Amino acid sequence: MELSIVRAILNYQFGDKVGDRIVEKYKDSIKVEVSKNTGRIRRVYIDDKLFGTIEPTTGFIIPSFFGGEIIKGFLEYPKYRVVVSDDSLPFIKEGKSVFCKFVVEIDDSILPEDIVFVVDGKDNLIAVGIARLSASEIKSFNRGVAVKIKHVGGNI
Repeated sequence: MELSIVRAILNYQFGDKVGDRIVEKYKDSIKVEVSKNTGRIRRVYIDDKLFGTIEPTTGFIIPSFFGGEIIKGFLEYPKYRVVVSDDSLPFIKEGKSVFCKFVVEIDDSILPEDIVFVVDGKDNLIAVGIARLSASEIKSFNRGVAVKIKHVGGNI
């Protein structure tokens, strides 16, 4: 039951049948943690590593860095990616937000509050974050926060 919910959330959130493909590939190693009080899904683990946490207000999955690597691997470039300049990498690796002026390329379909994958020019995952603006706004602004970072590197 819980696996079908996780699959549906991932399919809705990221499209491209990402949920179907992830559940199919990792079906034997996915564990779902359910709240004893509410009965709702709280966390999803793959191979005993945190894949993501369910955001209680939206019901969406906020992937860990590990989860971001898995999801990004199932998405074609440039889907849900924000490519940043090399100048910003040291700051992002410290968990600081991505500012509009450092965005080099972005998926045109990104909307505010979407989960995005912050990558360098070689499509290496740097961080997982939440878009604060739409792609068109990020492209047109020279100031302001484009992405609020949630997870960097191996940190949770």
